[in-house]
Amino acid sequence: MRPFDYYRPETFEEAFRLLALPDKKVMPLAGATDLIPMVRDEHWQPDVVVDVKGLPGVCDVVETPEGLVVGAAVRMADLVHHPLVNSPRWNLLAQAAAAMGNEQVRNRATLGGNLCTASPAADSAPALLTLEANVVIRGAAGERRVPIAEFFLGPRKTALQKGELLVGVIIPAPPEGTVGTYVKLSRRKAGDLAIVGVAALAYPHNGGYSWRLALGAVAPTPIRAPEAEATLNAGHDEAAIEHATKCAFDACCPIDDIRASAEYRKAMVSRIARRAIEGVLEKLP
Repeated sequence: MRPFDYYRPETFEEAFRLLALPDKKVMPLAGATDLIPMVRDEHWQPDVVVDVKGLPGVCDVVETPEGLVVGAAVRMADLVHHPLVNSPRWNLLAQAAAAMGNEQVRNRATLGGNLCTASPAADSAPALLTLEANVVIRGAAGERRVPIAEFFLGPRKTALQKGELLVGVIIPAPPEGTVGTYVKLSRRKAGDLAIVGVAALAYPHNGGYSWRLALGAVAPTPIRAPEAEATLNAGHDEAAIEHATKCAFDACCPIDDIRASAEYRKAMVSRIARRAIEGVLEKLP
């Protein structure tokens, strides 16, 4: 493993100065659950590593008039147990965080790292897609907000530009009575990436329910399934559920990899989507 310089800035100004070092490959560090193995195996070879956990606000979880604000360096284990995240409005994120890795990994991994790695299988992504979150990005030129659906550009590619940091996520408060379920299929019950991940959410609307459905690990990026959502918006009897699962099947375009074939993933999308939808229906009054 090639040596690198390590810094832990306490201000954003110092962090941005380090990120802009000329002729250096600079990488931010939060939980390091991806960085350490990637550097060890020489897939990544940074000259400088900038530990962002000391920056103001990045480890906080607060409720504001805009919704729930989660700092980028909040650990997945904290999301699982935090009382705000576990409240009915945002519990879907807690479910997704609990599904990630194992307890040791969750005690290190962070929400920002899970998003910035931009793996199609990131467990937090389908939940945040259905919650219609916005990511907060900051750089030397200022701050900007990007809808989570526009943050992922491809495998390991995000909307972050050089010198920018993801500093947090803003999740609008869903309507009272919202329920959600995250269902994940993996080779092992814990400690493995998703073969398929599905987040389903329903909230009261015009005397019925409006649905959101998001899929992970079955396309170059985590995706919503709008046709499936439209089907469930019109009703959620058995025929509607069956058609919605077919729409989810049609929406995905997975690849073969070490965990599963594309054919298997497509077959499992329908089954996992059904489990997620039925999980929501069990919680509705």
